[in-house]
Amino acid sequence: MIFLKSMTNRQIINWKKGAIIGFYTYLILLFINYTHNLIFTGDFFSSAVIFWSGLIVALGYEVVLNLNDKRKIRKNLD
Repeated sequence: MIFLKSMTNRQIINWKKGAIIGFYTYLILLFINYTHNLIFTGDFFSSAVIFWSGLIVALGYEVVLNLNDKRKIRKNLD
């Protein structure tokens, strides 16, 4: 029994791009947080903010890429 439909090849590519952007978001936020911790002995971002921001960026970028692909397909059909 399948609960979710299969992803197309284009959606898989878009998810990989989103995951990469999300990973780089994690790296940048962790770098900022670590350098702030070294200089001022306190965290700049909480762990929850870092976690959710990376997740939101990855999923949001994937949605944007998928919407752009759908627009291109509709534009080519018209």
